Amino acid sequence: MKNIFRLKNESLTEFANRLASFHDYQNTKSTKKDKGQFFTPSSVAKFMAELSNISKESISILDPGTGIGILSVALIEKITNKGKVKKINLVCYETDNRVLPLLKLLLEETKKSLHKKVSFDYAIVEKDFVKSNANILTENLDAYSKPDKPSFDVIISNPPYFKLNKNDLQIAKFKDIVSGQPNIYFLFMAISAKLLNAEGEMIFITPRSFCSGLYYNKFRKWLIKKVNFENIHLFDSRKELFSTENVLQENIITKFTKKETDSVYISKTFNGTFSERQIISVSKKDVVYKSNGYIFFRIPSNQEELRVIRELDKLPYNFYKLGVKISTGKVVAFRNKEHLQKSIANNSIPLLWMHNIKNGRIQWPINKKNKAIAIKNSAVTKWLFSETGNYLVLKRFTTKEQKRRFVTACIFKEDFEKYGYFALDNMVNYIYRPNHPLSKNQIKGIAKYLDLPIVDLYFRILNGHTQVNANEVYALPFPSLEYLEAFGENESKTTNMLNIKAKEMNVQLHNKQIVEILHA
Repeated sequence: MKNIFRLKNESLTEFANRLASFHDYQNTKSTKKDKGQFFTPSSVAKFMAELSNISKESISILDPGTGIGILSVALIEKITNKGKVKKINLVCYETDNRVLPLLKLLLEETKKSLHKKVSFDYAIVEKDFVKSNANILTENLDAYSKPDKPSFDVIISNPPYFKLNKNDLQIAKFKDIVSGQPNIYFLFMAISAKLLNAEGEMIFITPRSFCSGLYYNKFRKWLIKKVNFENIHLFDSRKELFSTENVLQENIITKFTKKETDSVYISKTFNGTFSERQIISVSKKDVVYKSNGYIFFRIPSNQEELRVIRELDKLPYNFYKLGVKISTGKVVAFRNKEHLQKSIANNSIPLLWMHNIKNGRIQWPINKKNKAIAIKNSAVTKWLFSETGNYLVLKRFTTKEQKRRFVTACIFKEDFEKYGYFALDNMVNYIYRPNHPLSKNQIKGIAKYLDLPIVDLYFRILNGHTQVNANEVYALPFPSLEYLEAFGENESKTTNMLNIKAKEMNVQLHNKQIVEILHA
């Protein structure tokens, strides 16, 4: 520590970046991963700082989960370069004893750098940000409306990422925003939204997972009542952001404001330096999408994607309106080891896995190492089975780079009729209609519809991750069952639709015939 000094002509952000490199040298990647700690690259910090539009003589800043402090100093450099500010008050939360000395060194250097032109005060709070401020989430009033509570002009953060431990926090207290076991970062966002003043703005870099998924639905409903989207930034590659950390989480940068906004600016970068960017302006309803009582945050990144969601949004149905259901296979292998079998027998039924999905149909049996092909038929296992009938099954997991998000296979009644039932592994979803079974052509029509490039693109904009969750499939717009029946039967129409290539979509979406087919 004694030998670390800010170099001549070195900016505060560059100095912070060098301190982060020093810390990384002293600590292992596994240590940082255990804490959910990944320091913000300097290029990202500068970009996030540039998103701030704050222009006041006295500015209060909060940096929860500060780390080295690179976001704080990047923001301070941006603000002071504008020349209007006369006073800055910074509050930092940090508990890591290995980081704190470096943070203090950086903030003292900041104070020294600013002393001639700006009054700069800072406080480092060595407490857990969420635990210290959790009570504010149970209060109806925001911080700025209560004189005894601190409020802030700007909150900027790269919060830690790890799953919440139900024993660490009394999560039941936050029933209005918590479902299941989500990631800790969203509580940083929620508390920050409450700590903003009436003119405030919050700028976060987080995983994209809060934009969809059932665990975050309550939070999304709550969040849009507190703040409004102003900017969203996407990264083209998962490896682009934390390139040295082996982090494969898909991250986004968001800026929210207390003020009402009509437009949301969405940008996307294609390298780690932000030298190549594309930007579009969309309406709030393009991003905040409501379906079946749920809310999703969609992020179209270009005009082509914007046209896709606006066109498909015109379709009149979804699975709820069609009476169609999607469920998850019930067999969790490790919980049913004693019932699994490597061969089919009189007292067993077929067990289907993701690897049985081949070229649009189920191939069974497939002898795969350590994978059973059947499950015992008994009173204990009966609840795991599906009656033979017409179904569409699809893989629950794909990779970000995979060409198609929906990988499907049709199952028809005759396929397993002699067994009476079949069972599905938990990594497989299945589509069906209770009481009024879907016809073969309807099953084929749904499969072909999900295989359309524009439907795949719509789902990626809505979904934002590699899992195919039932909740997001329910939110997909669909044509009528009559159209799906005809679509499943009409091979020539299917062939024409499947030939739409992503690079040609710009033209095809303006083709009246294609639009009429979609809305038939």
